[in-house]
This record gives sequence, structure tokens and C-alpha cells, in this order.
Amino acid sequence: MGRLLAIVILCSLVWAALQASACAQGTHVDKKNGFQVKPPSGWAQIPIKVEEKWICAKWQCDREYEGKEGFSHTPLLRVILFEKAGGGEAASEGGEAAKPAEGGSISLDAPYLDYKDYLKRNFSEGGFFVSAEEKGKVGATPVTMIEVKVEKLAMTGKKRFICWIFHAPFGDLAIEGDSLEEKFDKLKPVYLAAFKSFRVIERDASLQGEEIDTGASLKIGGKDETPEERKKRRMEAQEKVFKKALADLPKDWTNKRTPHFLVLNHGKPQFMEKVIAHAEAVRTWLDQHFGDVGDGYVQDGILRICKDSDEERAFGAASGDAYSSETREIVLSGGNDFSKDWEFDSLGTAILRQYFSDKNDLLYTSMPPWLENGLSRYIGSAKLKGKSLEFGADQSELDGMREGRRANTLLPVKEMFAMSSNELWQGEGGMSLYAECASIVRYLYGPGARQPKTKTLIRDYIAMLLATVEEEDAAAEEARKKEAPKAAPQTEEEEEEEFKKRRKQNWTDNEKGLLKKVFDKRFEGWTDADWQSLQTAWEKWAK
Repeated sequence: MGRLLAIVILCSLVWAALQASACAQGTHVDKKNGFQVKPPSGWAQIPIKVEEKWICAKWQCDREYEGKEGFSHTPLLRVILFEKAGGGEAASEGGEAAKPAEGGSISLDAPYLDYKDYLKRNFSEGGFFVSAEEKGKVGATPVTMIEVKVEKLAMTGKKRFICWIFHAPFGDLAIEGDSLEEKFDKLKPVYLAAFKSFRVIERDASLQGEEIDTGASLKIGGKDETPEERKKRRMEAQEKVFKKALADLPKDWTNKRTPHFLVLNHGKPQFMEKVIAHAEAVRTWLDQHFGDVGDGYVQDGILRICKDSDEERAFGAASGDAYSSETREIVLSGGNDFSKDWEFDSLGTAILRQYFSDKNDLLYTSMPPWLENGLSRYIGSAKLKGKSLEFGADQSELDGMREGRRANTLLPVKEMFAMSSNELWQGEGGMSLYAECASIVRYLYGPGARQPKTKTLIRDYIAMLLATVEEEDAAAEEARKKEAPKAAPQTEEEEEEEFKKRRKQNWTDNEKGLLKKVFDKRFEGWTDADWQSLQTAWEKWAK
């Protein structure tokens, strides 16, 4: 009997150990933000945006729920941290000093007071109200339990949020789940099981690290900064961004470094390789044609490939202030279809935009509409054949040109080249004008590249545009100094704000004047015969 009892006890211990191991394997532990939780079984962990300030974990349901009224929804579980400031109590437990004065307002850039404030300022899907609220404890931690109802909207239907807010010594940790209203009773037990597993733990100070500045550190530098100093600073900031992106990557994602990109992949390996080949070919093409324009250092970027469009949307479900184009991140999804031309359209266009923005942050946004739209469509419609890009017109461009000729809405090339955005798009051309922009750029890189007058037209135009933008920017800075010499920016944030003001003054308020200067420089010496020759050659080729 003693031997049998020993065997029973040993089996029980083994079973308990296996159960504990299985439980531990399903628990997400975040020592940096001070919590652990067991997410619902089968739910996929979603990466966090590099620039995210509030959301520290996300999981997406493994199925999509269909509503009776035709709405569909994939539930999302999120953990959001509202860290207290200044050593006082957590915001929702008495942070009176952070609240606005009666009748005052809160800056949208200010830190959120608590979960309710976050929901009020960050939720954009429509009207909502707190339908239930109760206070309690989980262990020794005070918890506020709330439910939020979202009014019916044309795009989403009625929804419900359930959230438990754990009031930790260092701030509030809110764990939140969402659902279609009609599916809430089905999903509520799933969320509550995760909520009840949530525990506040001691934070590891060594994991806090420095704050990643995804904006100013990449773009804003001293006026006397040399190209070498600018390159060094941007490379250092770039590597910090990459390091954080890798640190926040879920375990079932892979990563790969290529000559010009950090690739974060959750799609099929074959699709990832196709994306890499296409992205590198676009970057090579840009370097070949514009590498010697300006002295701005073109940084490497992040290519994030989600498993499918649902995961891509879940990744994009971030805080309202979790956005910065300076992270160099391009997000796309693969799924099972390797022939998604529109994915490669957006990929090429995004790389193009980043490339010129690195040359000078004003360069891409200052391009005349014919060139910005034409180049975007030219790169966007490119197809990779072997290691090279082929630039044939797609069907939408052919249809647009056909419609433009039929309706007689195509513009003379000279007239289009001189137009501002408002002038070009206020007419009746519609989609035919987009097609014409692409067709002209396609001609200039095709037959036009073999003609003396036009073989470097686009490259020279962009170089002159860059020089003009830099001149205008320097003049605006000097004018500001004369008006308020004592008000020079003292911090990177103030310098970035001043930069935005100059950008508005140079471009938004003076687009027509800026483009006229560039037009006059680039086409100085052109005769009516030169313009007619270009017009005739393009029309003949475009047919």
C-alpha cells in the first residue's frame, strides 16, 4: 500500500507540474509596464506601434463575428497604461491638479487623465456612454469595472466595451475588450476570464529605457549641422526605432534586415521575399535617378507585413497620438493572395514619399500636382520582372486617358506644368487628369528620355525645386529672427513647431509663387516651338 500511495502522489505532483507549466505558458508577463495576464486561448498577440504612448499590449480574436444587420467585427483585447506624474496619486484616484479649470479645455496633445478621458478624446467611431460602473478589488489592488455602450453607426453598428481599471501604485492599468452589442453576452465571459487573471506586478526599472523620439530626432537638427553630422544623428535615431520595434515584436513574428529595410513579418515567407525584392528594386531605382539630388541622408525603413487585413487593421488600432511618419514604417498585409497589385502600389508610393521627405521634409509636399501624382502612379504601377522594374500603364490609366480624349478634358503640357493644386483639380477633368499626370511622367521616362530637351527634365526639376524650397525656408527663418530675435526655439519641440509654421508659410500660403519660381528656372530658354514639340510627341506616343 505504501508503494501504491507513493506512485499516486508522484503522479499527482507530475500532473500539477504540467498544469502549472501549461498555465505559465499561456500567461503574458510584462515587467516593463507592471502587469501579467492570461489572454483568451487562440487569440493572436498584435504588435504595438513604435510611436505608441499608451497601449502596451493587444490581442486579436481568432474569429470574426457576424451581426444580424450585416456588420462584422473581430474582437480586440487591449491593455492601456495611464502612468501617474509627479509622484502623486493615480489620475483617476484624485489627480485634481491635472484637471482643467471650470469652463476650460484640455489640449489634445496633453496626457490623458484616465481611461474615461482617453475614451472621450481618443474614440472616433461615434457617440458613447458609460452604461455600468462598479468598484471592487482584485487581491489588494483597487479596481473600477465599467461597461460602455456605443450608439449605432453606419459603418460599425452598436458596440459594447468592457473594461477593468486596476489602480496600481504607479498609475492606472486598463484592460479593455470590445464587441458587437448583439454578441456581448457571448464574449463577456471570455473577457472576464482574462480580466480575473490580470495582476499588477512590480516593474523592472532596467526595462524602462529612454523615450524614443520618432519625430524631431530624425528630422530636426541645428542650422549649422553638416551632412555628415545629420547622417550620424539620423542613423542613431533610426537604430533606436528599430531596436524598439524588435523588442515589441510578438514571438511568432520573424524579422530580417535587408540593405535598406528592417522587415517584420507575420505573413507567408514567399510573400515576404516578394515584398523585399519589390521594395529594394524601388529604392535602387530612386537612388539611380535622384541619389545625387541634395545632401539629405535617406534613412532605412521598416516594412511590417501582417498576416491578413484584419491583423493590419488591429495593428493600426492605436492611440490618436500614436502616429509619426518619421518611424519609416510601411504596413501591408499578405494573406493567401500573392497577386495583390494594390499592396505593391501603396508600397512603391510610400517608399517614394519617404525618399524625397528625407532629402528635405518639404520636398515631396512641395511638388507640383502633375509631378507628385505622376511619379506616384509611375512607381505605384511598376511590376518587378527579375530584378528590374517595368513601368507599363495600368488599366485605370488607359481608361482615364481614353475618357479624357473623349470628353476633351486633357490639358496642354505647358499649362499643366505651371498649375497649382487648386488650379489643376478645380476643373472638370476628374480622373482623366490623374491619368494624364501619370502618362506625361511615363513619356518623360520613356521616349522623352532620349530627347535632348527632356532627357533629364524630371531630375532637374526636382533639384531646382529642392534648392528653391531651401532658399525660401532660409528666408523665412531670417525674417522670423528679425521680427522676434529673442523668441528663437530653445528645444527640439519648439524648433519642430517653428518648422511646421514655416512649411505652412512656404507651401500652403505661397504654393503658386513657389511653383512659378521653379517653372521659370527649369524652363528658362524654352520657346513655343519647344513646348509644341513636347506636346506633339507626347500626344502621338500616348495614343
